[in-house]
Amino acid sequence: MQADLTESVQASIRPGEMVDSYYYGETNLEKQAYPCTVNTRFVQQFTNLGGGSSQFIISPQQGVSDIIIELVMPPSGNGVTYTGYALPSGWGYGLVNRISVRYGSSAQYFWTGQQMLLQNLMDSETNQKGDAMLVLGGAPVAGATGAGAIAGAKAYLYLKLPHNSCRADGKPLPFASDLLVQPIVVTCELYAPSAVFVVQTGGAALPGTAPTQLFSAQLQVKQEMLTDTSDLLARRVDMNSHAYTFPLMYFAQQETQVLVQAGTQGATQSVNLTGFRAGEVRAIQLWLTPNVVTAVATSSPATYANTPGSGGYLPFSWPGLQQVTLTYNGEVFSRFDGGSNQLWSLVQDTKLAIVNTNQPLVGSAATAGNFSQVVSYWVDCPFAQVNIPYDKEMKLMHGKPILNAVVNLSFVLPDTAAYTLHAQYIYNASLLCSRGSAEYIF
Repeated sequence: MQADLTESVQASIRPGEMVDSYYYGETNLEKQAYPCTVNTRFVQQFTNLGGGSSQFIISPQQGVSDIIIELVMPPSGNGVTYTGYALPSGWGYGLVNRISVRYGSSAQYFWTGQQMLLQNLMDSETNQKGDAMLVLGGAPVAGATGAGAIAGAKAYLYLKLPHNSCRADGKPLPFASDLLVQPIVVTCELYAPSAVFVVQTGGAALPGTAPTQLFSAQLQVKQEMLTDTSDLLARRVDMNSHAYTFPLMYFAQQETQVLVQAGTQGATQSVNLTGFRAGEVRAIQLWLTPNVVTAVATSSPATYANTPGSGGYLPFSWPGLQQVTLTYNGEVFSRFDGGSNQLWSLVQDTKLAIVNTNQPLVGSAATAGNFSQVVSYWVDCPFAQVNIPYDKEMKLMHGKPILNAVVNLSFVLPDTAAYTLHAQYIYNASLLCSRGSAEYIF
């Protein structure tokens, strides 16, 4: 303390650890305790290329980290033609109906393809990375020939599960599957490939013949392996009498969808959000999708349902919500006048809550390949304090238990059309591993 006083009054009154900022030493260096190697050799093929569920078994052999999916459209020929069709940005995520995972004998939870993309956008450190995640998930393409053709188009998806994250800043440690006696089971349910094709020419009559199945689809896992297997926790500790806690960055509950009927321009809509489970809710994420997509410069049909296989499916066209107010038992927790939520998002993170997309003009009479650049929005309604990005996986910030409470949301739609409101609830959670199994603790 006397040394601090001679240097600075501020140093004497501020709590904290003394850190050397000139010489490297014990106060500012860390060393890896257990050396590891990394590999991406584990690859499995999808069993259903034409839609439906494919199951992947990851054997319990050390650390499981990132997982990606590669989808490839077939070439033209053999009855497949792409004339008059187009695919929007992120069409690979649009092909995903839902995913699930079971860690050993843990409970099984499900997430939609839109949730998987949104969580990757949330985890991305910058808007540029979020845009890149969407483009890698399927670049916008049209027609059968040329550099931007549908034939042979590829999509690379980051498979977001509770244990992993696409972020590099504050990335979670690998999940120690060696503590399990049963495998990790991942299921991925795809729509038929034709579900994401957008009709650009031909009107009601589909102009081309969409493929009935993908050319190929595979899942690839990144493993992080201890160099010396004697360092494995199960070999050093009796896991029948001890437990290992794997903290999750967050747990996203399967999305809730609410149909919002068309209303008067500027009128306030009000919905009650339901389906909360026991646990601490850190935040609620909201986004809108239009129920109908209007055709451009064509007479028949005038509109397409925004559903898989309709010819006008644009799953990542998310218009902005305005005048958002979220209340808990009548108490206001989030109020965003106009679109002020974007500034609130920016000051608590390193990016805006947006992603830039390229959407094909549906039913366009012009040459196939007409795209419109669209900004898609989501809204973050937090209950917990700001969590610094680089230690999100290591710091527990308490949320709010809202089981059996009335959560009301009021907002203004961008126009008079009908929409579907999507909401996902973000919880604090951990995976507790013991006796060869794992289970979620909320």
